[in-house]
Parts: sequence; structure tokens; C-alpha cells
Amino acid sequence: MAEDRQRKVVRSYRVVFRRRWRIFRLQNWRIPLPGGLELRAIGYWLACLAALGLLSRLPLLGLALGAMPASLRLVAAPVAAAWALSRWEVDGRSPHRALAGLLAWRLRPRAIAGLRRCPREGSVAAPPQPIAIGADLSGTAYPRGRLLGPARLLLRYPVAVELEGVPRGTGSGRAQRMAAARRWRLRSAGGSPLHSGITLDVPSGREVVFE
Repeated sequence: MAEDRQRKVVRSYRVVFRRRWRIFRLQNWRIPLPGGLELRAIGYWLACLAALGLLSRLPLLGLALGAMPASLRLVAAPVAAAWALSRWEVDGRSPHRALAGLLAWRLRPRAIAGLRRCPREGSVAAPPQPIAIGADLSGTAYPRGRLLGPARLLLRYPVAVELEGVPRGTGSGRAQRMAAARRWRLRSAGGSPLHSGITLDVPSGREVVFE
């Protein structure tokens, strides 16, 4: 006889332990429903009434709803919709909870780091402010890297400068050749720190390579 019993699939523990508020009696009048009247069914009914009120303000749909009898538009249709919503379950959850979960999933960040929102993989973010690169104070060597002008460099240690890409016909003066060169290669020359730092203004399009 046990095999003839109807089985119910339980998809979540919330189906077993959830609490549904129901109304069984109004003063001395007992509601003629076996399981009482759920409060969420009343909420669905009010939501359906509000939805019909909004839809009736639309140009074409409002005319169609206005042609319906008031008993059908204000009583039968909202009651039928509320009953269907109260019986409908999406993966064991009520429709309003499923809708709230869908909205939360849509608004939830897709990329997180340490449970915090972060840029997606492959995205490029511009630095919020200029980046300053300085040498290690514990040594006399500059960090290796490549920098593209315009920029301003403050050198605190002696360096050897090698110029590349100097156009032909440029004067023999050091300042003229540095201004015309496309690439400056800086190598640490060692020695003690300079008494006063040297400031280099890198023009736009010039490249500075620290080796």
C-alpha cells in the first residue's frame, strides 16, 4: 500500500521548514477553505489590482480593459491571477521570491576579489592620478623599465645617457641631440647620490629606457 502513495519532490529545505501565514477565521466566521487563506494570496490580489489599474491607463489596452464588465475586471481576473500565483512555484520558491532572486542575481557583480567588486578580466582601467616611479632608497640602481613622454624625471643618482634615433643634420650640441633623439637609454653610473637632483623633461613621443 505504501507504493501507491503519492510522492512529493522536495527541492529545498525551505519547503519543509518555511512558515506560511494563513487566516482561518475572521471573528466568528470561518473561512470556507481547507487550508485557510494565505496572506501572500491577498498580497498577490492587491498587486494584480494595482497592475490592472496601471494597464488601464495605456492607450489601446485601457480601452480593451474598460470594455470588460467591472465584476470580471475587478474581481474575477485579480482573484484568478492571485490563485494561480499562490499555486505556482519556481524551483520550490514562490514567484515573488524567485523574482527577487533573479533581480539580485542581475545586480550582483560578476567579478569579485576578496568578496568585493573588481574590474573584469581583460578590462583596461586608466590610472586615477599620475604614477610616480622612484629608485630604491636602499641602493643606487634605478628600477628597470620603459617610460613614454610627456613626463618629468627627477634623477638622484648619476646616470650614463645613450641617445638613439638622432636624425641626421642635428647639431653637435648635447642639448640639441637629446631634444632630437627618439629614445634615451639610462644606465646607472654608480657613485654617491647627487647633491642636487637633475630634472629631465621628456617631450611627447620620446621614450626613456632604464637599464
